[in-house]
Amino acid sequence: MKTTLDGVDITTLNKLPKYRENLLVSDDYIFSYLTKVAVIDHEKREILVDTWFSSTTSKHINYVGQEYNYKVVKLY
Repeated sequence: MKTTLDGVDITTLNKLPKYRENLLVSDDYIFSYLTKVAVIDHEKREILVDTWFSSTTSKHINYVGQEYNYKVVKLY
């Protein structure tokens, strides 16, 4: 039985060099403090954020955008 985090197999989650303790990234999602906070659209090279988050979580999202060279799009 696979262990999942919000429906994502935790063995597929990656840690980036910065914010290693509280930031996880799957192929399609960004997790901050174990909460799914953004969707990664690789075709459009965008990170989609549909709600406001704290400054720390926003730093996590923006950091992934910088690492991937993707635009962060706020949908709220």
